[in-house]
Amino acid sequence: MDLLKGFFAPTIAVWMNEASKASGGPDYFWLPLVCGLLAILGHSFTCFAGFRGGKGVLTAFGVFLALAPVTALGAFAVWCLLTFTTKYVSVGSIFACVTLAGLATFGYVAPDIYPHDHINEGILTIAWIVAVFVIYKHKANIKRLMNGTENGFGKKKKKV
Repeated sequence: MDLLKGFFAPTIAVWMNEASKASGGPDYFWLPLVCGLLAILGHSFTCFAGFRGGKGVLTAFGVFLALAPVTALGAFAVWCLLTFTTKYVSVGSIFACVTLAGLATFGYVAPDIYPHDHINEGILTIAWIVAVFVIYKHKANIKRLMNGTENGFGKKKKKV
């Protein structure tokens, strides 16, 4: 569900923008970006859990599947590689978001070499905001990783 809400928020906004342009209305090119960012923030600060929600990683993956699918899949590949080799979801999540921002930067700087996703300034900015936000949301995990007390999957629980 987290991935789907991240995917459909900017997708519906893209459809609305295309309908607006087709009927001679203005181009709301920024609308999918804002909707994607709001989906991530809404997931992370949900009113249904006292404004304490998730870290937004899966929702962000859904947003970028809609806006920049090749970039999103590259970041997902990094998430899979690191999560399953280290056994820490937090490590995979942090580095996947950094990879997302890096791939978006590469796509923006070298659009001829990396033409797949048509990265513009808005997507690049949102990618970096998401990377910083996810690292911030993982600060407790980072402390536990540094202390050697983070629980990984497939490992015995560590006593704190």
